[in-house]
Amino acid sequence: MNKTEKGRCAKTHVVCVISTPSGHVFKGTNWCANPQEVCPRSAGEGYDKCKSICKQEGHAEVDALKLAGDKARGASAVLTGHSYACQSCQEALFGAGISSLHVEQAK
Repeated sequence: MNKTEKGRCAKTHVVCVISTPSGHVFKGTNWCANPQEVCPRSAGEGYDKCKSICKQEGHAEVDALKLAGDKARGASAVLTGHSYACQSCQEALFGAGISSLHVEQAK
């Protein structure tokens, strides 16, 4: 893969879809600018390596919000690929005016 291309997180592919009442849909992911074949984080380790090694700019929720911009106000968000939205992502979503957040559990 060309190092300028976005790539999937080696550990977990997370997607956040923001849907507006007017029908606009914005899909954010936890993409990496420097994707790895194997996740560099050890069990129980924090997320510092996501940014320093994988060059992950943010979580899927933040990526979706960047794409939605002002259209996020009054929209709903659905998160897949993870069992919860972290506190900072919840704050970002609701701070941007997202009206609801649904986390779809993996099957």
